[in-house]
Amino acid sequence: MSVIRTARTAAVFAAVTALALTGCSRGTQNAASGASPGKASGNKNATLIMSTLNNPFFVSVGNGARSQAAKSGVKLSLQNANNSDSTALNLATTAVSKQVGALIIDPVSSTSATASVKQANSANIPVMAFDRKPDGGTLSSFIGYDAIQAGRNAADALAKSLGEKGTIVEIQGLLGTNVAQDRSKGFEEEIAKYPKIKTVAKQAADFDRAKALDVMTNILQAHPGIAGVYAANDEMAMGALAALKARNLAGKVRLVGNDGIADALAAIQAGTMYATNAESPYALGQKVVSLTGNVLDGKKVAAEETLQGKLVTKSNVKAYAQYLVGIGDSADVPAALR
Repeated sequence: MSVIRTARTAAVFAAVTALALTGCSRGTQNAASGASPGKASGNKNATLIMSTLNNPFFVSVGNGARSQAAKSGVKLSLQNANNSDSTALNLATTAVSKQVGALIIDPVSSTSATASVKQANSANIPVMAFDRKPDGGTLSSFIGYDAIQAGRNAADALAKSLGEKGTIVEIQGLLGTNVAQDRSKGFEEEIAKYPKIKTVAKQAADFDRAKALDVMTNILQAHPGIAGVYAANDEMAMGALAALKARNLAGKVRLVGNDGIADALAAIQAGTMYATNAESPYALGQKVVSLTGNVLDGKKVAAEETLQGKLVTKSNVKAYAQYLVGIGDSADVPAALR
């Protein structure tokens, strides 16, 4: 593609990561707008504790974080909590004991992350959180995509694909996280606006592909005539797709996901998945490390920053893939779209 075309495409899809700054924090545990808890120590290193690295979304977050760390001059140590609350706490304890310059966390669960945040607060170490918000403690900043709007976007897309009528299934994420709760809330509130659409099954699969395969297989046995499926992330959408393929229903049952991982983009291009609310994890990783660099430099940052996703269907999947390439994220672009 030409340089001009790439630039134009990147400009169009820059809206995917456009920031909508909230006027105030959502809870008392967050700092007031513009505050930066913890002191800049002059130690420009940070520990980033990921909830998991077994999910392509979080692998991409890590890639974006590493890329930005090199640009921001941040020495970044990326740790994997393996979806374990106790492992996440142990990793945070180690980072605090070493007096790391800043702690960045992606909570395994919103409740369990509070202990890690408060440990760092006690040591006067600034804490950044992203994607999932801790229930307590004081943050320098929270960065995440608008999960309620993501659910709404998915509901509207699914309804549109069905001609606003039919029976559907909702596969929920890890309900101990605010992200899963908010995506479900947004979806359910929006789908209720379509009276001819009926949800016949709703079950959590914990953002996991294998669990979603089992959940979807069981649902199809009980409800073989469903018309559509909403999966709260693309990993679960891929599990649901595998179950649909096993019954020769791929492309016939409309499937909508969330995140925009490579497998989902490839499925949309192939016509076996209708849409995803794309939320570039790579851009999220870039943003959180960029803000961390500012905190380590003693600069004030907003207490909360909300990123907006972009609905991707077959009509714009190629353009979205070009946007990813433009921000340096070719790894998340399937071969068919490069």
